[in-house]
Amino acid sequence: MVFFKKIVDWYIDSSLHVALAAYALIRLTFLWLNTSYDDSVASFGFFGTIVAYNCIKYYRVISWGTLFISKFHKVVCSITILSFFASIYYYIQLQMASQIVICIAFLITLLYTFSFFGILKPARNWMGFKIFLVAVSWALITFWLPVVASIGKLTLDIFLLGIQRFVLVYALMCVFEIVDLQFDAVSLKTLPQRIGVKRTKQLGFALLLFFLSIEIIIQKKVCLIDLLFVVLIAVFLFFSKRNSSKYYSNFWVESIPVLWWLAYLVAIYF
Repeated sequence: MVFFKKIVDWYIDSSLHVALAAYALIRLTFLWLNTSYDDSVASFGFFGTIVAYNCIKYYRVISWGTLFISKFHKVVCSITILSFFASIYYYIQLQMASQIVICIAFLITLLYTFSFFGILKPARNWMGFKIFLVAVSWALITFWLPVVASIGKLTLDIFLLGIQRFVLVYALMCVFEIVDLQFDAVSLKTLPQRIGVKRTKQLGFALLLFFLSIEIIIQKKVCLIDLLFVVLIAVFLFFSKRNSSKYYSNFWVESIPVLWWLAYLVAIYF
């Protein structure tokens, strides 16, 4: 049991799980748009997410020098370097328009992670701004990148779907914001710190209803699979609390996009 827990911890902490969630959302985008699958886009999303998240989480540790890095951090560093080269490989396979979307997401990641010239603090330390930046960057990579790569033109339905993806990620992030209350400094002024846990949950529920409303506007109905997973997110949001374990958000909630994608595959092929 202890060995299994260590494997799961390593899987989560090395950002492989969150990268799989990003990959699943990209695959869902291709299914929802009913366009041909682009492996370069999905693979970049997977490897790029590993690089982005590991740099955000571990760049201070790695910058201390190899003599002070644990075995785990050395493995993470190796995975990140390999993922970086894989990201470069898939990046150059993409058209310029797709590369521009990636560059915008990359700039947001830089802004989120690093201070500039000792004057501008990392954006995740800006009062109440963290959740917005995360939702924007995830919407760019998991929705707009597949759109630009496979469709290349903007229609009202696609614009609404883009808003829908942003809303979905924002609702999911409400769970993380509540769980992270036990770690976040008061100075961050995160969403639940400013409006409270109860109102954060209410906002999340409202966003999920808005997600379904957009689907009704576009399709004139709600897909049963989408409804089931929106309800699942609402359940996780309802039971989220300040002292929830890291597995609650970092494993189970991040598993929702993967299960959502697999449910579509089962519905399509079986």
